[in-house]
Amino acid sequence: IADLPMEVDDDMLKQVFSEYGTVTWSRVLDSGGKPNKAAIVEFADIEEAKWCVENLDGNIPQGLSTPVKVMFKRSNDGGKGYGGGGKFGSSNNPFVYGKASIGGGGSNAFSPY
Repeated sequence: IADLPMEVDDDMLKQVFSEYGTVTWSRVLDSGGKPNKAAIVEFADIEEAKWCVENLDGNIPQGLSTPVKVMFKRSNDGGKGYGGGGKFGSSNNPFVYGKASIGGGGSNAFSPY
């Protein structure tokens, strides 16, 4: 999730996105001096996550006052964008749902970033 207002914290993030599905994990990321924040939100069901990407991207979620960018998290395997981590990631799926595995496909260690 990108372009979140600066006042959004972890609790507010979970409250806002719980309106759209079961949030299993979420975290607001440090703004790094930018005028807005970003976050990661994981849903219990891939269909809930798809709905948010398809319907909230570029729109204003309930509880916020500005439009946000919503997209699936991409893997960190050299920029190819192919999944290797997360419950719903696969080598032929360009989007990864869930936590990306460290170092690409085979590791059992997970990172929330």
